[in-house]
Amino acid sequence: MAGTVVVPMQKMQLIKGERHLFSSSDDSVVMKQIMATHAPDSREVDVRPILDIVEDILKRANPSYILMPQTQLEVVEAGTHPAEVVSMLEALAYTVHRMSSEINYKCSIGGDAHATTLALLQSLSSYTWDAKLVIVLAAFAISYGEFWLTTQLHTVNPLAKPLAHLKQLPNMLEHTDILKPRFDAINNLIEAMLEVTKCIVEFRELPSEYISHDAPEMAMALAHVPTAVYWTIRGVIASTSQIVSLVGLGHE
Repeated sequence: MAGTVVVPMQKMQLIKGERHLFSSSDDSVVMKQIMATHAPDSREVDVRPILDIVEDILKRANPSYILMPQTQLEVVEAGTHPAEVVSMLEALAYTVHRMSSEINYKCSIGGDAHATTLALLQSLSSYTWDAKLVIVLAAFAISYGEFWLTTQLHTVNPLAKPLAHLKQLPNMLEHTDILKPRFDAINNLIEAMLEVTKCIVEFRELPSEYISHDAPEMAMALAHVPTAVYWTIRGVIASTSQIVSLVGLGHE
């Protein structure tokens, strides 16, 4: 299990300008900083339903879904969530939106990615590692989903059209061919982030009767989780920074 978490993280360490951070000399210092943000209380969050929603958003949020006026819209069936899921979403809504605003603001002003990641972890100090990660990923899904929802609908929806013009998204779409490598890189990073997150959540869901928390294999795997969470959140920061840079592209 530990290997499953580590492999995708190696992909995310290739983010330009980030490879130096976890050098042998800095490794222990950064790990201490990460662990210093972690002070979980007794709260338990069933993150699986949230992760399912986040995954659905991120898989649909991409350039391939941009609609044309003649496009026939897909009929979406109305669905309901169990009462306990709705209650949990309501309880976390403020935290998720606060994280989303903080991420967007820090990325808009060019804040330091390492400091931003630690600040997010500190804000979520009372949550378990899997909950921290899913909350941050949900925060990213809100802004990323809204960005692509406006982009996809701007030719067919009278509300999306002026919103897209305010953000100068049509100018961005004029550079689709040039921007394709950037979109592909973001999508690849998002896939890696989802893969890591699902691994951590699945690991957390392992029944205790099948594997003891005192087992050496369990301890070894758990030791990788904080690092995996840190780098996945760094991936969120990197992806958000890329999307922020696309807004108003025509004026650059």
